[in-house]
Amino acid sequence: MRSGIRHAIAVGASALALALTPLGSTAADKALVWVDGGGAFHDAMQEYILDTWKAPEGFSVVPVAGTDNAKLRAMVEANRVVWDVYNGDNTWGTDADGKWLEPLDYSVIPRDEIIAGFAGTYRVANTIYSIQLAYNTDQVKTPPSGWADFFDLQKYPGKRAVMDYSAGGIFEIALLADGVAPDALYPLDIDRAIAKLDTIKPSLVFWQSGAQSEELVGSGEVAMVMTYNARAYDAKVAQKMPVDYIFAGQILAASYLSVPKGSRYVPQAMSLIAHAVSAEANGMPSNDLPLAPSNAKAKVSEAMAPDLPTSHLEEGYAIFDDQWIAANSAMLEERYQAWKSASQ
Repeated sequence: MRSGIRHAIAVGASALALALTPLGSTAADKALVWVDGGGAFHDAMQEYILDTWKAPEGFSVVPVAGTDNAKLRAMVEANRVVWDVYNGDNTWGTDADGKWLEPLDYSVIPRDEIIAGFAGTYRVANTIYSIQLAYNTDQVKTPPSGWADFFDLQKYPGKRAVMDYSAGGIFEIALLADGVAPDALYPLDIDRAIAKLDTIKPSLVFWQSGAQSEELVGSGEVAMVMTYNARAYDAKVAQKMPVDYIFAGQILAASYLSVPKGSRYVPQAMSLIAHAVSAEANGMPSNDLPLAPSNAKAKVSEAMAPDLPTSHLEEGYAIFDDQWIAANSAMLEERYQAWKSASQ
């Protein structure tokens, strides 16, 4: 795996070169631009996806770190699109974003191999992750069995940390804890979720970054946290904090690949996406990260398999309904902010 410093230099140099090359020049004409969030995720994408793609003759891939949905929309609306493959999070690429995206070409992309629910008109899942319950092993001696224990302050004393984001799963975990079946979550019953959240509101700590979620539970400031499975893994394995986690009741989400409308190289972008989600390549990032493939036929790292969300589906799981969330995002944010600011 490349070092973070070398990656940052390479990405910065590539992005600068692209920015300084006129759109009509030869150098820019064959540069297919891949955009993702950077860091360790990009390192895995570079090694296992971008470097293994058999690019059409004369083409190369320019990686750019830093996804930005607003910037993508602005590019499309200004007819100045310089991105070709966009690896966004689960909030991006639903039908609500269709006017900014090219429909995917499923004559090239193996849709029939993608896990059900993770391929749409404008996006296809690249890696699958989840929101899960992690806990501090110094404070919690008996592992919790699900979200109901997250809300049980008598059985499991201590503070709880939740993501400070209306569409990040806070309402969903409350409903799961209150007995709603995973396949009956949507449309979300916000009143019921808020009533459940109120039962532990004085004990809640809100986190704004994945790193903060690790620190909160690892330091023992909170006994339990809702967090990304990769963050829980990092806290336990890489940081060697007194942290463990469960997969029961996890909520599956994904990073999604899409093509901005107006890309100059749509066929090549579709080819790269097809490679990224192919059975041959899609499981390779699990060699380094606890991110599951979206391709049901992909092989994963045997060492990482126990820490992949898709290895624990028999324990019960939900899936974010991104289409419903996108259509109701304003309402969710309004209700969330009103609840958070209300006195107990």
